[in-house]
Order: sequence, then C-alpha cells, then structure tokens
Amino acid sequence: MERLEQDGRRGARLMLIWGILLSVCLVILAGIPIAGGLALVAVGTMLITAGPDLLVIFVQRTYAATTSFPLLAIPFFILAGNLMNVGGTTERIFGVANLLVGKIRGGLAQVNVLGSMIFAGMSGSAVADAAGLGTIEIRAMVKEGYTPRYSATISAVSATIGPIIPPSIPFVIFGSLANVSVGALFLAGVVPGLLMGLGLMVAIAIVSVQRNLPRSAGWPGLAQALRIFKQAAPALALPPAILAVIFTGVATPTEAAVIAAALAFVLGRFFYRELRMRDFWDTLWETGRQTAQVMLIIAMAAPFSWVLIQQQVPNAILKALLALSTEPWIILLLVNVVLLILGMFLEAIAIMIIAYPILAPVMAAIGVDPVHFGVIMVLNLMIGLVTPPVGLCLYVVSGIAKVPIADVVRELAPYLLALLVVLAIVTYVPAVSTWLPHVFGLGVVR
Repeated sequence: MERLEQDGRRGARLMLIWGILLSVCLVILAGIPIAGGLALVAVGTMLITAGPDLLVIFVQRTYAATTSFPLLAIPFFILAGNLMNVGGTTERIFGVANLLVGKIRGGLAQVNVLGSMIFAGMSGSAVADAAGLGTIEIRAMVKEGYTPRYSATISAVSATIGPIIPPSIPFVIFGSLANVSVGALFLAGVVPGLLMGLGLMVAIAIVSVQRNLPRSAGWPGLAQALRIFKQAAPALALPPAILAVIFTGVATPTEAAVIAAALAFVLGRFFYRELRMRDFWDTLWETGRQTAQVMLIIAMAAPFSWVLIQQQVPNAILKALLALSTEPWIILLLVNVVLLILGMFLEAIAIMIIAYPILAPVMAAIGVDPVHFGVIMVLNLMIGLVTPPVGLCLYVVSGIAKVPIADVVRELAPYLLALLVVLAIVTYVPAVSTWLPHVFGLGVVR
C-alpha cells in the first residue's frame, strides 16, 4: 500500500513537471512575450501546488532578482555601446581594421571580423555590434562590390564575438545567476573569442578564393595610415583600459561599466565631436528601453526558476540524462544540442535564465567547472543569434542591408560550421576557457 502511494506521488510529480515544461512551450508558441509567459507559468504552478498563500514568494523572488549589484553593469555596458555607435567610435575602429587586413582578397569581410573583435572589447553586446558597426561594414562592403546578402551574413556572424570577448552582458547575467566571479568569466571568454575570430577569418579566406571576392584599394600611404591610427588611438585604448581596471582590482566589472560609458561619452562628445546632445538624450532613451527589456525577463524568470527547483525539475532532468549515458562527453554533446535548438527559437538571455537552474546540477554531476560551463552556454546562445527562424542578429542585418532573411541564411553554412568547430573545442578542451582565469588567480565565488 505504501509503495502504491509513493508511486502515485512520483507519477503526480512527473505530470506536474511535464505540465510546467509544456506550459512554457505553449506560451512561447502562442506569441506571449517571454517575461509574461514565465510569470504566468510560475503563478499558475504556485496556485496549483499550494494556493494563493505561496504568491508572496513570487513578489519576493521578483524583487530579489533585480537587486543584485553586478546587474548594474548591464545598463552601462548597453549605454557604452550605444554611445560609441552614435559618437563616431565605431567608424574609427572600422578604419583601423581596414588598414590592417583590408588589402587581401575578401579583405573587407576580414575587416568585418577584426572590427567586431575590437568592438567586442567595448560593448559586450552582439546586437549593438550588428546594428552599429554592421551599418558601416555593410555599406562599405556593398560599395566595394560584395553582394548585400553576403555583407549582411558576415556582419551577423562576426557580431556573435561581441559577448564572448570581454566585457560581456551575458557573462554578467550568468555570473549573477551562478554566483561565479564575473571577472573570471570575462577572462575565460578571451581565448574562445579569439578562436571564433580566427575560425571565421579562415572560413572567409576559403570562400574568398572559391568566389574570387574583391580586394580593397591599395595602401593609402604612410601619412594617411598614421592619421587613421592617431584618430582611432583613444578608441583602441578603451578596451584594454576597461579590462585593466577590472583585473588590477581598481574597479569591479560594474564600476568598469560606468567608466566605459563615461569614456564613450567623452570620446564622442569632446574628442570626435560627433555626439550631439540631442543624440545623447535619444541614446539614453534607447538604453533605458533595452535595459527594461532585459531586466523584466530577469525579474520574471526568478520566480519561475524557484518553481523549477521547488518541483525538483533539475533533478528529474539530471536523472533522465544520466539514464541515457554517464559519459561526460555524451552529456555535454546533448546539452549543446539542446541549447542550440533552444537558440533557434528563443532570445538568448531568456534561455540562459530558464536553462541554467536545470542544467547546473547536470554540469556539477559530471564535474564541469562553472566558469567553463558559462562559456559553453554563452557561446551556444551566440550561435543561436544567427540561426533561423528567430536569430535576432539575422533580423538586424537583413533590415540594414534590405535583403530577405532567407537570402542571408543561404550564405551561413561555412561560417556556422566554423563557429560549431570552435564550440566543440571550447566544450571538450576546458583549458581553453579556464587557463586564463587560473593564471590571474580568479575562480568560482560561492
């Protein structure tokens, strides 16, 4: 009799777990904004399991999720990226990148990648890269003879480097979720970010030979080259300055975000003199809008995560994965596949907040370092930004280039392959992510 009762309770819990997961799928398919969908599922589960008395937890978790000090970095990194886009900084970055690698075959495509790698050290946002630097890159590539759809594709895939090379908004969010040092995550992204750039540049070089892509104009001359470097010097000095104040302990990542925004304002307003006050107020408004979107998802995901843990959903998924295999490499492969599929349909930050409490116990069970897992997750989600049907960067660049998304997707294959190869290296060679944090003596903070 007692065993029947236990089986009944176990069956009821499994039904509830499936109900939670299916409810999330249904609200997404229904087109409900992800923040509202998470809130609906959380409230519904609380009412079903314990009645209205449990709703106080909803309020407590929502408030607590938005009061984490590291999350203050998000609006300031967003502001820094937006200020650089309207203040002339991105154009100077593009000019230097063009000077360095623009003269080889397919040079402007290589410039696109190199420019994104430099810009990544300032904004921490793939969308900011695609929208800001991408506008300049696509216009220059089309003028040079590249097709609009190819130009848009390269701008989209290169933008994925932005949140991997520090600073990084997704790493800030992951650090808050996992109670992991944001500084360690920033360092962990350096080598994978460089590998992403290298992989894309190799793919571009191969395609350039196959398609006989254009070369840029000749060398501008020493005087012009020095002028380009001189104008871009403050912009190029910004990323190492930001990282230096973090890793020397002068400032926390949150304080460094404030410094980055302030320096971006000074550059655009007083050095390049391209940031008008009217643009500044518009930029503040846009930054507030983008920040509100991110923070609303974080706030609504907190009670949802509590519901998942309270109903032991992570434990159930851990048992299911370990039933398939106990080999760590197979479980890592399955986790990557799941994250890549989710990335095709959901916004990256939403996936991180939903999936982390489910996957964290799985990673702990197979001995994956939390910093290493953070890089794996963020890299997966960045690839999701350029995979249809809901790849956000695809929509951004297709709007800039005025080409259908289907045309952009047709060009993606070699570059997605390059990113997947880098993902495999990062996943199965942990030292790629963990070596640099260990060199600086940074690790997990619990």
